[in-house]
Amino acid sequence: MIGNTWSYILYLYGLVIDSLIVCDNSDRLSASSVNRTEFPLQYMGQWYFLAAAAPSESRALETFKVMDNAEFRVQASTEQEKLVFIATVRVKDGSCVPRKWIYILTDGSTELRTEGHPDRTTELFSSKCSKCVILKETENNISRLLLYSRSPQLEEEFIEEFKEKASCEGYKEILEIPQTLDYCHMEK
Repeated sequence: MIGNTWSYILYLYGLVIDSLIVCDNSDRLSASSVNRTEFPLQYMGQWYFLAAAAPSESRALETFKVMDNAEFRVQASTEQEKLVFIATVRVKDGSCVPRKWIYILTDGSTELRTEGHPDRTTELFSSKCSKCVILKETENNISRLLLYSRSPQLEEEFIEEFKEKASCEGYKEILEIPQTLDYCHMEK
């Protein structure tokens, strides 16, 4: 009898605690919160793709499931208001796949558009990790959260922060990139 009572009390306590957890959406970067003299300069250079999240049983992560690792370089375009992403992706079978795409900066906003994908929007989120960036890509019925870092290894607290952010966005499927193989050589 006492055991059943304690189980019931713990169950109710869990419900109350779950209902008190509030997701903070203030981490979405807005145009007014960005130092326009530094944006997008702080995103230039080398990045590593570490994790992705999407709604459960979603096809939004299919592209990433074949990856072992991915290294990116972000550079300015000769055209103003564009960022060029150059990547080398190591596939789990050991092969290297080069990738390139262009983000178009929306004037007065931190929202990015992807050249060739007019329906895709990309939002930036701040993080406690100063060497990380979290992106949310949305296109048609696909939505996913992506974690990039300046380092291929990241402290567990920042991976946990990403997972909490994913949970707050309603994403149940989380994929951490394995990084078991050597990184591909990236052309300079």
